[in-house]
Amino acid sequence: MASLDRLAPPDLRAVVSRYRDALRAHQDELNRLNVYPVPDGDTGTNMALTLESVANEIGTADTMPEVCRAIAHGSLMGARGNSGVILSQILRGLADTFAALDAVGPGDVVAGLRRASDAAYQAVMHPVEGTILTVVREAAEAAEAADANGAVSLVDVLDRALDTARESVRRTPELLPVLREAGVVDAGGYALTVVLSGIIGALRGSAPPPVAHQAAARVTHPQHSSTTYRYCTNFAVTGAGLEQRRFVRAL
Repeated sequence: MASLDRLAPPDLRAVVSRYRDALRAHQDELNRLNVYPVPDGDTGTNMALTLESVANEIGTADTMPEVCRAIAHGSLMGARGNSGVILSQILRGLADTFAALDAVGPGDVVAGLRRASDAAYQAVMHPVEGTILTVVREAAEAAEAADANGAVSLVDVLDRALDTARESVRRTPELLPVLREAGVVDAGGYALTVVLSGIIGALRGSAPPPVAHQAAARVTHPQHSSTTYRYCTNFAVTGAGLEQRRFVRAL
């Protein structure tokens, strides 16, 4: 990376590549942890495919607006499943924060994580704690605290966010009974720690900090579930003059 303290567009492209590689490396483990909201064992696959779409969209984009536009559009159009859609909103929050900048500094990452958390919550009609939503919110709060306490580099901010995210993941079974019953942590929240670890490694120009492996579910993909509908279907609605809140209310 060019700098630990500021990310230019080529650095942000490299971060996306590291992000994608980290999800690929942990894809099977994430699939095994997937018991909520539907125990279909595809969280790792869906998040990895979503990031693959982002990496493909970025290509050789070389300005911050181009890179951020590719991150937001590639993640939205390439989102797979519930986890991919939430991930796309997290990435959109970051991209929208960074788009007007020449380079991304520590304070920008703090603001981006807050916007990412807000976007993720707004994307879910009935937010549930003990999921990736909790983890990204608490990571954003930790980054804000680090910034307020004088964190001076991107790594400082992200280290604090990662430490808090790991603790948040550890507590997900306390917040969501289905995780406790299966003996696992939330797959999406755990994926966020994988990603943060990969980004920190990229910033340091070294191997990422180790990610603690999580136990597989005691009961893998049960044949019965309280879920009424079997499949998750995504639609992309485009058009001029669309107002998201009115559209969602109409649904």
